[in-house]
Amino acid sequence: IVYRSKEDLAKVYAMYRFEQKYCVVDVIENPKRYYDATAKLDGIKTVFIVGVEATVRNGILKHCLDEDINAFVIPKVGDIILRGAKMHISGDEAFLRVRRSSLPLEQTIIKRAIDILVSLLGLVILSPVMAVTAIAIKCNDGGPVLYKQKRLTKNGETFEILKFRTMRVDAEKDGVARLAAEGDERITSVGRIVRRYRIDELTQLVNVLRGEMSLVGPRPERPEIAAQYEKVMPAFSLRLQVKAGVTGYAQIYGKYNTEPYEKLQMDLVYINNMSVFEDLKLLMATVKVLFMKESTEGVDAGQVTANAEKES
Repeated sequence: IVYRSKEDLAKVYAMYRFEQKYCVVDVIENPKRYYDATAKLDGIKTVFIVGVEATVRNGILKHCLDEDINAFVIPKVGDIILRGAKMHISGDEAFLRVRRSSLPLEQTIIKRAIDILVSLLGLVILSPVMAVTAIAIKCNDGGPVLYKQKRLTKNGETFEILKFRTMRVDAEKDGVARLAAEGDERITSVGRIVRRYRIDELTQLVNVLRGEMSLVGPRPERPEIAAQYEKVMPAFSLRLQVKAGVTGYAQIYGKYNTEPYEKLQMDLVYINNMSVFEDLKLLMATVKVLFMKESTEGVDAGQVTANAEKES
């Protein structure tokens, strides 16, 4: 493993079943020259590269290609953006043309048709579950059944997302937008059950039917929280190239408390590779993770956003 910081090294070890698949024989911390690393690669079958400076990384990659060594690179946001670029040749120069991602017209029509069909079918099939949930929420504390909240979708447009209410009515009486924390006292007793089985998300099928969301796409963020992210991570707004979704890479492979930068990376991977076929694969994968505990973990107590540092 060739890495820059302890945080980068931790990312590699945190990969799913990493230690069951690989035997780590050496780690190389922040090499200043690529040959400081390549000199130690004799007999190595696989190399993971994360966080190191681009020139050093490129030198290591060239060596791996020459020596037929498997190389895995954890990309930066810029790498993912360039992956979706088109190559152009002008004279003796090669250019990468970077532009907004979009589906061809015929796939856009099919994607919308799938959204309408699946959301309608889902609302009909799940109506008994939704009715019982609504009654339970109302009987629990007498408050409103649904919770409406402003969220961002394509091109920064706002809409009101619909969710079954799982928190107390006065959960944000101080006016501060914050994510749910692990063991959050604002969550009601009924709300904990509703959240555990992701039932609170079912009402978003109405948002999909209205055309405010799609079944697959980046999760819609609250404007005030998105603004916080963009102060330290301007590329966060790139998620708004497409319509917000109920599910996506970040929901299937990440967690509720996955760092925003990693969520952005996963969202951009989807945006660069989106297609109707990819949507169908992600919808099927979503079914597998609906009841996995780790997909519904909260952030740490006192945390306003999903950033690692706690807000004062």
